[in-house]
Amino acid sequence: MIRIITDGACSGNPGPGGWAAIIIRDGEVEELGGYEPQTTNNRMEMRAAIEGLRRVPADAPVHIVSDSSYLIKGMTQWLRAWKARGWVTAAGTPVLNQDLWEELDRLAGTRVTWELVKGHAGHPENERADAIAQAYSQRRTPPPRGARPAATPDPVEARPRRASRPAPAEPVSAASLPPHPGGVTYLSLAGGQLRRHATWEECRQVVHGASGARFKKCKSADEEAATLRSWRVTLRP
Repeated sequence: MIRIITDGACSGNPGPGGWAAIIIRDGEVEELGGYEPQTTNNRMEMRAAIEGLRRVPADAPVHIVSDSSYLIKGMTQWLRAWKARGWVTAAGTPVLNQDLWEELDRLAGTRVTWELVKGHAGHPENERADAIAQAYSQRRTPPPRGARPAATPDPVEARPRRASRPAPAEPVSAASLPPHPGGVTYLSLAGGQLRRHATWEECRQVVHGASGARFKKCKSADEEAATLRSWRVTLRP
């Protein structure tokens, strides 16, 4: 069975996007990717699966691995009901991305099995697909296969890793942040500067490639405070 590992990325959502498909068959690995100037993350996830399926024989059994619950649930749970209702959701609204769902349904047929994996959790092939998709979304050449990511992409406490250059000095002892806005935030500490971000993408851009950088997804003001204590950072009044 052919395995296809897919991923999509988008800056801004909507905004510039990239997709990636890694095709593994007969011991050979083929990597595909592409760019779209104005799209969404969900469309890139779907585009990755479409382009992967286009690349293999139409009658070949395929197993697709993705970290997109939208893609996997759409193909395994929602699609049949959407088609029966004439591409209308249970809430009575038009199904988004109908054009791609119809194309994916035609290409997949009954030959595809689907697997949902957790994103940014150390799955090597998923991490590689993410790196390719992210690169294309930013109009960059994907890193060579086997290259180690410059920063752990999971928006949780950064795992220790060996720095390629001397780590920055001990985190700042005092810093300033505006009042907590409520909801999910992302803290970063890179180069001695503490920042709060509204999205993971904003945080990733700061910590990516920064030696010794720390980052943490926080779901409340209390969790932010606990993170700062663990980083030995105090806030100025």
